Amino acid sequence: MLKLNELKAEIARNELTIEDLADKINISRTTLWRRLNNPSEFTLTEICKIKAILKLSGERIIDIFFTDEVA
Repeated sequence: MLKLNELKAEIARNELTIEDLADKINISRTTLWRRLNNPSEFTLTEICKIKAILKLSGERIIDIFFTDEVA
């Protein structure tokens, strides 16, 4: 499950906007917004680009994109 608030925080820490991130990973802004609403649509390539652009560790990117929440 995508931790959207944490991803948005990392984007802000890098002084970027969602739109800036879309441009940097070479997808349309509409596509990025759609992916944020349905994170299973992110490709591995896109996640790797986000990791590099936001300068995230492997552990951090896994925490944001892949860690399931346990209720």
